[in-house]
Amino acid sequence: MERCRGGIDAVIVSKQVGSGFQDSPVLPRIWVGPARALYVGPGLDLSPHLNVATTIAVSLQQPFELRTWAKSEGWSPWRSEVISVVPSETLHHLKSLGPMAFLYLDPLTDRRHTLSRAGLVRGRERLRLACPGISLDEAFAAFGLRPSIPRDARIARVVREVERRPDAFGRLQDAAALACLSPSRFRARFDAEIGMPFRRYRLWRRMAAVMRTVAAGGSLTEAAHAAGFASSAHLSSTFRRMFGLTATDLLALGVAIDVSEDKVLPE
Repeated sequence: MERCRGGIDAVIVSKQVGSGFQDSPVLPRIWVGPARALYVGPGLDLSPHLNVATTIAVSLQQPFELRTWAKSEGWSPWRSEVISVVPSETLHHLKSLGPMAFLYLDPLTDRRHTLSRAGLVRGRERLRLACPGISLDEAFAAFGLRPSIPRDARIARVVREVERRPDAFGRLQDAAALACLSPSRFRARFDAEIGMPFRRYRLWRRMAAVMRTVAAGGSLTEAAHAAGFASSAHLSSTFRRMFGLTATDLLALGVAIDVSEDKVLPE
């Protein structure tokens, strides 16, 4: 699969000055919270990748190019966007020569919000005014995304425990037992509540655990084992398939990582 050729040396993030923007080079930053995440920084040289969480891609300056892949149709034509929602489990390829923000939505509490085009455009402008000095909650609030109460307490119980122990639950049966459901019933209920299979959601939370370990000063090898990956090579290949670059490549940019320790859900 092809890779975009944008490069990152000439990419900058903008900050507001009066009614306009002043260009200033900054390092990329990642905010990691319970089931949510945010990236603000240069438009990276990403390969096509399959996101787990629904993602809002936001240009902070010039438009980006986006195409998506469908089994029945193959790759769509490239289209120019300033903001786009990429549904979960969507193979896509994004090219950007300018600074970007990516909001990774909580599959449990964010995905049922209606994201209209007008609301997305307003959210982009709020985000552009606030970047780069924005918090995780402020970024999501710009789009009217506030955590909602889960409908199924049994699934919420499993989500809380996966957040506490992302290296656990190697077997779906263990998660089903925690929810007091049969494996088949749990699989169906989890898909209905979260919008993706349990194993994919667990993988998403293991990536957050990787970022938390690295933010605390751990190596990628330590992070891989803490999150339940067989090796750092296993983590690297999985990270690339999910985000379009390896964790090593991302960290080589000097990315800063902010971690939120808020509870994933109220007890």
